[in-house]
Amino acid sequence: MRLKETVDLSAFLEAAEKCFGDVFFHTPEGDILNVKSLLSRYVVVSVCKPGELQRARVVCTSDEDYSVLSDYLRPDPEEENSK
Repeated sequence: MRLKETVDLSAFLEAAEKCFGDVFFHTPEGDILNVKSLLSRYVVVSVCKPGELQRARVVCTSDEDYSVLSDYLRPDPEEENSK
């Protein structure tokens, strides 16, 4: 899944706190950040530019957590094409 283009990043990060499992932010450069970690949140907020946020992938370790984050996520076109 990917972040929606008009995502409120702080609201997304707050919602990620409520998730049961870990929530990972995969950057286009290959970095993997656990957004439940305070240090990783700082990196996401301070380093990622708005256009980069939408190119990154969001991966949850618990499938149930995708419903918690559904207001902030959109399908990943690359994943849909591989099906």
